[in-house]
Amino acid sequence: MTRLFEYVREAFDALLRNKARSILTMFGMLIGVAAVNSVYGLSSGAAAGIAASVNNTNFPSLTVKPDPQQADPSIAQLQFRDAQMVAGSGGAIRKVVPFYQPFSGIHSRVAHLKNGSIKVNGFPYSWYGDDPDLKAVAGRIITGTDVGGAARVCMISHDLAVQFWKSDDAAIGQLLNVNGTRLQVVGVVDDNQGTGQNYFGGTYYFVVPYTTYHEMTPGPIDGIMVWALTPQDEETARAEVLTVLAHSHGAAAKYTVQSTKDQIAQTEKVIDIIAICLTAIGAISLFVAGIGIMNIMLVSVSERTREIGIRKSIGAKSGDIVLQFLIEATLLSLIGGFIGLMLSFAVIVPVAGAMSRFTGPPAIPYLSVTIAGFVFSLIVGVVFGVYPALRASRLDPVEALRS
Repeated sequence: MTRLFEYVREAFDALLRNKARSILTMFGMLIGVAAVNSVYGLSSGAAAGIAASVNNTNFPSLTVKPDPQQADPSIAQLQFRDAQMVAGSGGAIRKVVPFYQPFSGIHSRVAHLKNGSIKVNGFPYSWYGDDPDLKAVAGRIITGTDVGGAARVCMISHDLAVQFWKSDDAAIGQLLNVNGTRLQVVGVVDDNQGTGQNYFGGTYYFVVPYTTYHEMTPGPIDGIMVWALTPQDEETARAEVLTVLAHSHGAAAKYTVQSTKDQIAQTEKVIDIIAICLTAIGAISLFVAGIGIMNIMLVSVSERTREIGIRKSIGAKSGDIVLQFLIEATLLSLIGGFIGLMLSFAVIVPVAGAMSRFTGPPAIPYLSVTIAGFVFSLIVGVVFGVYPALRASRLDPVEALRS
């Protein structure tokens, strides 16, 4: 063990004697490890975050829509009552919520007695659980109680609040007259932190519970979201939904049933393919870095031929020479890999924060990333350091001393 520590100390001394050369050689490992670890960490975290969001009980199991490819799509047009009938079928179905496409909002004239009127978009909000995306900059968000009671409440955009009441806080509790329906403002959508700017359209808009929206604008819905009792009941729930709709619209009506689980599986496959391609690019960087380490170690062997001859002449065995140069190559690789690992964390942390807005909090496997960085660095150092070390050990001591 003492001899091993001595070899490590000598390896550090050899690297420090050629600082510039050592640093430039480490750059290849730095870039390769940073690239591979960043891709591995972010792709694993994104896949885990997506899977966690699907396993959340608030996430619907199935989405049912009329099949646009059928001969007469109008016969399959879904109505609000269809969602109620599916919900009442019981069996494997836990909950049903009708939904409208994001941009199927109605254009309305919002009138306020003192401040005139302005044209805005009205959108239904299909509340079905705690929504981490919809946030209020003032007041509160729409709740399940509002939906269940078809409450005459709404959330409005920041611009609409400023247009009518000069500030977000002043808008809370005020009344909007929307085509003869009076709605109380309970919140102002936070466009910076929530879904306002992405989900709802236009500068001026209001959002109401979907039940209230249906009473204001009776008509067809775009689809039905269905929650199965358990993940194992998904296929049974699918059959029950189609049975109810066939009884209501006839056997000729066709519907597409999208499984959220299947959609997520497809997304994860795409993520995996992208990760593999990017990891392959990073692996090429590691290969190039390994070639650089081998090249520098061969140069080092040539420069230290006389030193090798002296060591052999005083009793050093070939294994000792191999170990000395192999440790030097491995240290060169590990130091570069460690810096690359720190750089990958500097990339992963902010990118993961940005991804959390779209996939949910990504579960970055930091321990696995750290182990992977260490293993990659160790393998590159050992594999590409073997040949120079063996070449050094095979030098004839007499010829080495003469040189």
